[in-house]
Amino acid sequence: MSDTVTPPPASAAPKSRLNRWLAIGLIASVALNIGFASFGAVRFFKYRELAERRGWQIEDQVARKLPDNAAKAFRHAFEDGRKGGAISHNQMRRDLGAALGAEPYDHNRLAAVLAEHRQRLDQLQAGMQAGLLAAADAMTPDQRREFAARMLRRGPPGPPGGPMDGPMGGPPHMRGDAPPPPPPRN
Repeated sequence: MSDTVTPPPASAAPKSRLNRWLAIGLIASVALNIGFASFGAVRFFKYRELAERRGWQIEDQVARKLPDNAAKAFRHAFEDGRKGGAISHNQMRRDLGAALGAEPYDHNRLAAVLAEHRQRLDQLQAGMQAGLLAAADAMTPDQRREFAARMLRRGPPGPPGGPMDGPMGGPPHMRGDAPPPPPPRN
């Protein structure tokens, strides 16, 4: 008998090709799932303190809208103005809930929690005002005018002289520049 190699059946070639594509698809799927899980884990551990809604978030929101020179002055004055008191809204909410739900109800405890809440918000407001004053001092006159126009504008920017243009933004009757429009006729 001779050593002859028998060719593989015709159906074996497509099956191995199909297995190869299934393996590639499985590996790609696992890689994507691991990537999404890693992304979620990194965001959770890196940014979980953002849920606390600390004051620096508000600072960053305002500072991003300012020119670079004014943003630096704003951040510095904001920290000095609020006396470094970090605000944790979640902790304040927990304290308020504990004072409200305490048995027996203690009026003085609730009043103390509300006073502390008011003090922290006053510190935040003082920091914002000190920061805005420092930012205005650091800006050029053109930057101040542009920032003021952006602050006072309501809605998306429109063409100059348009219905939303004005010192207070909004339609003329809402700014006080014109009488209200007549009521619609039915």
